Parts: sequence; C-alpha cells; structure tokens
Amino acid sequence: MNKTGKIAAPKFAATLLCSAILAACSQEPGNQQATESSTATAAAAARTDAPGLSETYAKLRKQQIAAVNYELSVTIDKTGGSFSGQLIADTQFNGQLQQPLTIDFAGGSVDSVSVDDKEVPFEYNGHFITIAPEHLQRGEHAIAVNYQHPYSTNGSGLHRFEDPEDGEVYMYTDFEPYDANRLFPHFDQPNLKAHYTLNVTAPKDWTIVSSVREDRIEKDGEVNHWHFPQSKKFSSYIFSLHAGPFHVWEDDADGIPLRLMARQTLAQYVKPDDWFTFTKQSFEFFQQYFEVDYPFVKYDQVIVPDFNAGAMENVAAVTFNEGYVSRGEKTQAQRMRLANVIAHEMAHMWFGDLVTMNWWDDLWLNESFATYMANLALAENSEFNNTWENFYLGTKQWAYHSDQLPTTHAIQLPVKNTDEAFANFDGITYGKGGSILKQLPYYLGKEEFRKGVSNYLKDLSYKNSTLDDFMGHLGKAAGKDLDQWQQQWLYQAGLNTIEASFQCENDKVTSLTLTQSAPEEYPTLREQRTQLGFYRMDGNSMQRVATLPVMYSGASTKVAEAVGQPCPQILYPNEGDWAFAKINLDAVSVDNMSNHINDIEQPFARLMLWQSLYDSVYDAKLPLDQYVSFVLSNAGDERDINVVRLVSRHLGYAYGYLNQVAMEDAKRDELQLAIENFVWDRLQQAEAGSDAQKTWFATFTGVAHSDDALANAKQLLRGELNVDGLKLDPDMRWDLIALQNQHLYGDYEQAIERELAKDNSDRSQLQAIAAEAIRPLPEAKSKWLENILQHRDNFKLAQLKYAAYSLFPTEQGDQFEANVERIVAALDDVNASDAPEFVGTYAKLFPLNCSEKGLQQVSEILDSGKELNPLLEKALKNRRHENQRCLTMSALLSGQNKG
Repeated sequence: MNKTGKIAAPKFAATLLCSAILAACSQEPGNQQATESSTATAAAAARTDAPGLSETYAKLRKQQIAAVNYELSVTIDKTGGSFSGQLIADTQFNGQLQQPLTIDFAGGSVDSVSVDDKEVPFEYNGHFITIAPEHLQRGEHAIAVNYQHPYSTNGSGLHRFEDPEDGEVYMYTDFEPYDANRLFPHFDQPNLKAHYTLNVTAPKDWTIVSSVREDRIEKDGEVNHWHFPQSKKFSSYIFSLHAGPFHVWEDDADGIPLRLMARQTLAQYVKPDDWFTFTKQSFEFFQQYFEVDYPFVKYDQVIVPDFNAGAMENVAAVTFNEGYVSRGEKTQAQRMRLANVIAHEMAHMWFGDLVTMNWWDDLWLNESFATYMANLALAENSEFNNTWENFYLGTKQWAYHSDQLPTTHAIQLPVKNTDEAFANFDGITYGKGGSILKQLPYYLGKEEFRKGVSNYLKDLSYKNSTLDDFMGHLGKAAGKDLDQWQQQWLYQAGLNTIEASFQCENDKVTSLTLTQSAPEEYPTLREQRTQLGFYRMDGNSMQRVATLPVMYSGASTKVAEAVGQPCPQILYPNEGDWAFAKINLDAVSVDNMSNHINDIEQPFARLMLWQSLYDSVYDAKLPLDQYVSFVLSNAGDERDINVVRLVSRHLGYAYGYLNQVAMEDAKRDELQLAIENFVWDRLQQAEAGSDAQKTWFATFTGVAHSDDALANAKQLLRGELNVDGLKLDPDMRWDLIALQNQHLYGDYEQAIERELAKDNSDRSQLQAIAAEAIRPLPEAKSKWLENILQHRDNFKLAQLKYAAYSLFPTEQGDQFEANVERIVAALDDVNASDAPEFVGTYAKLFPLNCSEKGLQQVSEILDSGKELNPLLEKALKNRRHENQRCLTMSALLSGQNKG
C-alpha cells in the first residue's frame, strides 16, 4: 500500500506462552499430561470478544489449520444497502481441535453455518463466528457460511459509491490489514494463504474485476453471473472484488494483458498513455531485476473514489486513489508521483503478494521494499532524471520528521494485534525503512543486493517469510553477516546526527573527522556509508571540487583519505544523500552557505542545504523571523523546480507558525504580508504555464490574507484578472473559493453555489464541504462538529475527512477553544470505534496549538489513564510534541527580542 528497539521482555513472554499453547494443541489425545496441559492453555488462548485479531490467537489458528481454499459466491446490486454471499472454506486441519474454531467476519449477519453439508450450531458476536470443536474432527472439512453484510461507506471492506453526476454505482474492496473479513467470512491473517474461486451476480452493465479474468459470463435478465477460475495462492488481504460500469482502456506489456479503469464521469481527465507507459516501464525493469516472471497473468489498475490510501496492491487488480487524476495539466512532479505509485504497487506483486510476510511485524519490510524499488525503477528506467532528489524531498523528509517524534519506533517492532498494525502505516514503516534499504546497496554492493533479492523471491514464491529470511538471502549473496547491521538499523529507534570538522593548511585538508551523535533516549550509534562533498568558489560559482566515499561508525571517525583534498568552503557530509542521518554543518560551511546559496551549481546540493536551514528553524536553533528574511532575500533567484517546491512548502509552514507564536502583532503582520507579497510576485514572474507557476499558486492560496491579495484571488476566480499562462483547473478554482470562505471575503457563499452549479462532481461536493467548514463562524464549526461526532453514520467518511481537515486552520485558534470541550467529550465514543479510519479523522480535530493551554489540553487526555486506541494515542502524542516544539520556537523569538 501507498498509506524496534530491543524486543521487550513481554514479547518474549508472549512468545513463550504461545509456544506452550501450540505444543499443547498439537498433542495426540490419550496422553493425560497433554490433555491437562491443553485444557489449561486453551483458556489462556481463548479469543476475546472484541474487534480485530491478536498475534497470539493468529499463531494458534495457524497451528490448527494446515491448508484452506475458498469458494465465494456474492450477489451485489445498485440499490440495496447490503450484499449477500456464500462462502465455502475447504479446510484441512492439522489434528483434532482442542478448542473452538473462529472465523473472522466483522459487522455482518450470519444466516447459517454448515460442515460437510450439515448445518451446525454456531455463535456470532459481530466480530467472528465460533464453531465448537466437536463439529470439526481431524482431516478435511467443507465449512459453508451463508451471510449478509452492509456495503461500506468508509472506504474499507466492500465500499459503495454513487456518482452524483450520473447516478451510476461503483464498488471496490480495500482490505489491508484486517478488512477482508468484511467481504466474506474467513481466516483473515496473512500466513493462511489460499486459492480463491469467485462467482459474482451483478447488474448486467457492470464490469467485475478480481485477481483473475473471468472464464465465462452468463446472462440472466437484468443481471449477469460472472465466473472466475481458481486463483493462484495468496493472502486474503490482497484478494479483491471491484464492480461497476467502468470506462475501460486496454493495452499489453510484452504479453501481459493490461486494463485501466475509471468511473465514466472521470474518464475524460484520465491520461491512459501516461498510465500505460509507466506500467510498461515498471514491468520491464522488475522482471529483469528480480529474474522472476510476473506471476499473476494479467494486470488491472482501477481508479476509485473515496479511497483512504494512495493505492493498494491487490493481486493483479490494483486500486488507485482518484487524487492521481488531475482535472488540469499535471506538473512533472505530479506525473512522477503517479509513476512512482504505479511502480510501488507493482513491486508488491513480487514482494508482498508472491512472497508475503508471516505477520504484521514485517509490514515495514513489505512497504519499505516497495518504496525503495519504485524509486529505483524510476531512476533507472523512466523519463525522470531527478528521482532521488524527489525521494529526498518527499519520502526521506517524512522519515526524518517521523523519527524525531515521540512515537518513533524501531523499524522492526512487535505487533500484538491488527489495530497496532494499522497504526504502523507511518513514516518509519515507509520512509525510514525505504531509506535504509536505499543505503544497503552501498553497503553490500548493488549486484549483491539485487542477487539476494532475486534468490529470496525464487526460494519463497507463494510462501510466507520473515525478516530473517530476507536478511539471510542478502547476507549470503554478499558474503556478509548482517546481524550487527540489523540490530543497529532495524531493532533500534532514533535518528543520528553527523557533522564534519576539518583543518587546512596551504589550501589543503590536513585532517578531517566525522562525529556521530544520538538523542539521549535512543543512544545507538550506527555504521553506514556516506559521501563527503567538497565545495569551493570558482569565479562567481560555488563548484563541487571533490567527493569522497566514507564508511563511518561510532562517535568519531578519522577520514585519512581526506588529507590532501582541496580545503572546502562548504563541506557537506552526505553528498548525494547516501546515508540516513541528520546533518549539522560546520561553522565555515554555514557561513559560506548563507553568503553563496545561489552560487552553488548542483541543484541537489542546494536542495539539501535549504532543508538544513529549515531544520534549524524546526529545531529552534534559528529564529523564525530570521529564516523568513533569509528566504525572501535569496529564494527569488532559485530556478530548480525541486528547490522551489521545497522552499515554497517551508514558507507556507513558516506562515502558519507565525499565526501561532508569541510576538508583537506589528512584527507578525509585517512578516506575513512580506511572505504574501513575495509569493504573489513569484507567481506573476514565473514562466507562463510552468510547474513553478503552479507551485507558487498553491502556496499563494495558503498565505493570502490581506484585502489586496483576497481581491486578486476573487478576480482570478471570476476571470477578471489574468496571470499569463496560469490556467485554473476545477481543483485550483476550489482552492480560491476555500480562501474566500476562510476569510469571509466577498460573496464567499455564492462562490460555492456558483461553482457547484457548473461542477456538481463528487470532488466538487467534497471541496464545498471543506470550504464551508473552514469559515471562522460558530455556526459552521458547530454544524460540522455535530456531523462528525454525532451523525457520522449519515455521511461518507470522505465527507467527514474533508470537514475535519479544514475546521481549524492555524489562525482560528479561538474557534478551537470555543469547541474543545465538545471534542474532548466525544473521545470515549471515538475510542470505542472499530473503524480506524474514523479514529484518524477525529484526531485531526486537535490542531496545532502553540500555547501552554493547548499543551495541557492534550496532556490531560494522555495522562488520564485511559487505554486509548493505538492510532488515537499516537496522533495525540505527536500533537503534544508539535505544540511543545512550537512553544520552543516561540521562546527563541521572545529571547531574541529581549536580547
């Protein structure tokens, strides 16, 4: 999907307990001691009457079941609120069951359960079905369940969407990590792989998509019966069922049939040439790199609405968020994001789908590998020549940020249940894991790394694997023992900082030392390979005059090879972004960077130096006002689009912080107006129709606030003002409408009505909700808080998300204060929810609050002793941390002013 420290003693205890349980359950009957042990441990392993699945119980069930295959028949329609189905699970047991068997099935109703065509009694608690062991003697049994289930409106399970433009209905599934049981009852854990045979009854004008292509379609009046042959063997979280009257494009990738699908009203905006080009390039790269032919025969890509993630790697039927379809001309960065997500999901076909993690503790490896491989594929086999700069700009900054939060964790960590698995879709799982995999080829050798991956996939095809399997194959291919590397990088949390110090004589380096430090709470010092970049002025240009690869470890590494190199005016300790480390620049480099940021020839070097500058603000080392002044004085000359994207993003962040930090109002107004004017100037001066122009437009809609700027925005929207080359697509128009509503400017209400009258698409309706929710009016806040907290069943999750994300922008702290009590009062109800997507939406109601009161509000929840949903607890801990950081930044400003 494109959504640890030392293992603690309780983990070992749980493992020992589970081992004891499994041993007992596998004992032959007749042994008195074994029987007593089995009886004692069965109670310990009994499944709790609660949502989700625990690792302990999953291990027990894996021991019970030797193999399973599913035959699924589903009836879906356009108008109903639920669907019906029959599941037949051909199940082979390892031995005689000593305790009940549970079948995962959340939120449905069960009509009957039979074993070998004989109905049996069962219990159903809304979370799982329970069958007593006496109905399942050893051997093979066909377990049949007849059931019904509501369609989903929150993007998980079988989601139903009705297009407001033409009334057509579309459905798709999204299952990771534990929602496949919302489509059909089964054993929903990754290490119980199965073959699937699917039959679907659906409206006659629909196309049905799953992991294989249908072998026949039977017409029956207003419905068709779709029959799909048995699939390959894979885990249920990557099974799929998508349905609707899709617009379909077809192509071929060297013998692999390709289809691309989207709903009819979106089809006009889809650029199939891009999709198929990026798909073919990815296939070409991966099949050669892995030395394993694509295993699943055909490849469908389905663009779907209301999707909660970026994309999902369902076997041969990948789903993509409609956000990847622009209703205007894409920037090159947007095209690269599309190419990247296509490659990411395709990499999963081998790594994740063909070979699958045994349990969710290896989720990071699944996602990190696809993250790294997608970027490698683009770097080596696409039109994009700045892939790694984009990786640094996006994925790696996400990783660095996540690794400095209080909720950072080791890359590899215990996952005791599926709720924790959902909470672990984060910047460590994707970003840091992808970053450390990126540095492994430097450590092992590129070909050795590739060969290890290939052997891993060949040896474990259609099986489940663990981290040890993967690392063992890499180590064997490279002839290296990776145990120490694993301990340092995978089982220890935290971000190291490196800094270079050097001395020179006669313009040559006489000594150079790399020092490494670690935060107090995560003191591990690591070994890795980096590259030093030496820069000197040559006329009016700051040139890179030398690079030097270095392997460093421990607190201090003397770099003997640096002696004799040109004495640098800027020395960058991670040239080319080889290492995963935070960078502190030496005083000489900081001084020269400040004076020569625009003289540096290499765009990637400028990108990293601009990032280092903003890191100093975030770490409260550089006062916010000084940073803003530096940007306004220097960024206007920048022409590299990635640096422009980085600087504009950070300028937007700075504007938001200025809304919150303690400072004189006159100074705040001066800085914010200067930002607004700078961004407007950049927008007007950018090359007509360029990506830079689109980038500055997006920043403008985030920082415009004066009457003059709001008047410009209104005139742009109404076509009364023209910026040469700037073409407003529907989504850009909604950005301007939201801006009007955010500041109650002009005819802001009528602006929404006019836009909806000419564009009543689902995307526009969502944008209209956001525009209403962002108004600084008590009635707007009250309305949407009530909808989110009390009437959420009346709305799609996507609608609630758009409202929640817009309710409290940084300048509307008074509106949050007026509503915080009702938000906190809803916490217990939200905490009891079994819908993690909604829990995440609720967490967005706690905005940045740069005050002692804001810090206390979150702390009181976290310190209350309540057992919080892991996702909610994580979000609140991070919010408290960001509030404290903002206070520290504010204190630095105050101290500066006092000085």
